[in-house]
Amino acid sequence: MEIFKNFLKRLLITALPLLGLYFFAQIAFENNRKSEHPKDVGLGIALLLFVILFILSVGLIIDFVIRIKRKQYKIAVTNVPFLLLFLFPILYIKCQMGGYCEDCFCSWLIETVKHF
Repeated sequence: MEIFKNFLKRLLITALPLLGLYFFAQIAFENNRKSEHPKDVGLGIALLLFVILFILSVGLIIDFVIRIKRKQYKIAVTNVPFLLLFLFPILYIKCQMGGYCEDCFCSWLIETVKHF
């Protein structure tokens, strides 16, 4: 039961900022459509998503290390699904913003995303 409680806590902690970003994005996109001169709102939302996911990932990594040091291995494992879910979008946005070469990981990642 302790593992389930910790999983639900992490789910709530990660879901609230992402839901807030979703509603903020909906409002921003609606206001942008009404604007006489539309701007690139999507880029700002992508940057906010990157920052939110990066901060959540750092927090989960710190919690993971603390749980491992305290020998709470079962609770530490509850961080792993969230870290894996955050890793892919963080790397994708990083590759889009930083550019990529033909022989590196970013080219493979972007080509993989294009197939979906």
